[in-house]
Formats: sequence, C-alpha cells, structure tokens
Amino acid sequence: MSIIEILAGPVIGAVIGYCTNYIAVKMLFKPLNPVKLGNWTLPFTPGIIPKGKARMAKAMGEAVGNHLLTRRDLEQILLSDEVKKTVAQAVGNGLQSIQKNEDTLETFLGHYVEKEDYENMRGHLEEFITERISSGLEKMDVGSIIAEEGAKEVKNKFQGSMVSMFLTDDLIQSIAVPIGNKVGEYIRENGREKIHPIVVGEIAAAENIPVNRIMENIPLGQEKIEELVESVYVKFVGEKAEELAEKFHISQVVEEKINEMDILEVENILLGIMKKELNAVVNLGAIIGFFIGLLNLLF
Repeated sequence: MSIIEILAGPVIGAVIGYCTNYIAVKMLFKPLNPVKLGNWTLPFTPGIIPKGKARMAKAMGEAVGNHLLTRRDLEQILLSDEVKKTVAQAVGNGLQSIQKNEDTLETFLGHYVEKEDYENMRGHLEEFITERISSGLEKMDVGSIIAEEGAKEVKNKFQGSMVSMFLTDDLIQSIAVPIGNKVGEYIRENGREKIHPIVVGEIAAAENIPVNRIMENIPLGQEKIEELVESVYVKFVGEKAEELAEKFHISQVVEEKINEMDILEVENILLGIMKKELNAVVNLGAIIGFFIGLLNLLF
C-alpha cells in the first residue's frame, strides 16, 4: 500500500470533519432570513441564532437582571468610595456656588422649574402652610385658652378692690366662656380666610430675598456639607437599593436592547467573544476526522 493510499483516508476524514464543523459553525449565524422554495421553508433557515434571537435576549436579560446585577450588587456599586465621594463633592460644590448667588429665590428657582410648575408649587405651599396653621390653632383650642386666661386676668385685675366682692368665679366664667367660645367659633369659620393672605405675603417676601442671604443662615463649610450629603446618600441607598433595582428593570432593558440590535451586530459581538473557541471547534473536527481515517486503516 502506497503512502498516498495510506494518507488518503485520514486526509479525507480530516477534510470532511473540518468542513462539517465549519458548516455547523456558520449555520449558527447564517442564513439571516428563512429560505423558501415556494411555500416550503428550507430546514435550518434562518440560522440558529437569528431564529432564536428573542429567546436568547430573554434568557440574557433574566440572567443579568436576576443573577448578575442584584440588589446587593447595585448597593455595592452605589456605595463604593468613589461614587460616594463624587456625589458628595458634586452636591457640596453646588451648594457652595449657591451661597454666592445674588439672584432672588424666585429668580433662582426659575432657572430650574417651569413658570407654570413654579406657580403650582407656590400655590400648594400657600395652601399647605395655611392649613397647618389653621389646624394648629384649632387643636390649641384658642377659645378655651382665652376664656381661662381672661378669667384669671380679670380676677387678678380687681383683686383686693370692692369690685372683687361681686366678681365671683361663676360670674367671671359666665362672661369669659361665651367670649372664648365665640373666638373659637370665629377661628374655625374664618381662620383660613384671615391667615391665607398673611401666608401669601410672607412667601412673596421670601421670594424676593437673595439666595446668598438665605444661605448665610446655613453656615456650613465644604467639608461639613460633604459629610452631611454622604450621610444622607448612604441612608437613602441603604433604604432604596431594592426599590431602585426593581425600577431599573435591568432584565427588561437588556432584553429590549438585544432585540433592537441588528443580527449582524449580534454576530459580531458573539464572534468577538467566541471566535477563538469556534475556530477550535472547526479544527477539532479536522483532527477527529483524521484519526477516524487512521482507524479505518486498522479495521
């Protein structure tokens, strides 16, 4: 048996193994679209990855969202020293610049809030403050306080005089209590109406105060501000990390992004990751085919 006859079997086996695996690897990505012969779709078209792109996107999304980026992972990222320092410095620098701002409060807020939204916010604030003051006065029961304190004052005023002989406690109470009740009733019925204009005026006056004058009442240095910001930030992340992870919808975002990608882009990404391994599979086919050809020589 000649050398050519001996090598023919292993070489043919190697070529067949190489070509078979090469075609199998290519069929992972090609063809991109179904191949039809009339109404009949050619088997294995489109390729495995184009055909299963939606399933792959869903599986990758769930893997990333449920296992690779969990609440704990997100918390570790947000609470890393670098992120904490960046947030604290950014807020600190922002507050430092505000301390030098000479705009009025209204003008300053106008840079960040639309006029209509600002008007709504101010209206809600006016109503909220008015409501809180009115409710506070009602809970204090100002009418009863006036009746009680008024009775004491009348009694003290005339104590030791002849009039005190006629001003018994019952008489004083009979005068003070109705007055107190009237005052309480007046506050309940008209308190909001009387308080609201005052609140509106005070808020309007506050709007015209320069921001830097307001900030003068908060004498915090850069270092202290950063400490406070970091403390608040750490507490917020600790309490809201799970909620943030849920609201990010990581798995859904990953799935949508993969589905939006062109299949050629997906192919390039996968080949960039697995090209060496896929080439190894093709070469392995040639090696296996070669050894199978050698075995045929023995049997």
